[in-house]
Amino acid sequence: MPICGKWEKLITWAEKEGNSAKALEFREKLAECIVYTAMEKARKGDLAEAEALVKYGREAAKKFGIEELSFHLSLIEKEIEKKRERRKAVAQTK
Repeated sequence: MPICGKWEKLITWAEKEGNSAKALEFREKLAECIVYTAMEKARKGDLAEAEALVKYGREAAKKFGIEELSFHLSLIEKEIEKKRERRKAVAQTK
């Protein structure tokens, strides 16, 4: 995901340099970027983009070992599902 991709590059750079403190800091920034961006997309109703970010987030969590990211992504998935259900209910009443 281009929006958060810079953090991936910085994580890789910090790991190559042997700077584990910076790598951890960049992992946190990557997680924040993914979570906040996906939440924003979901709230604005751009559910396809939010789902794409969740998928990207799951891949990044595995790649960089960011366990706590999965919890936040699960919450976003629930929010997306609620919005889809509401849209479906509204469409059926019309």
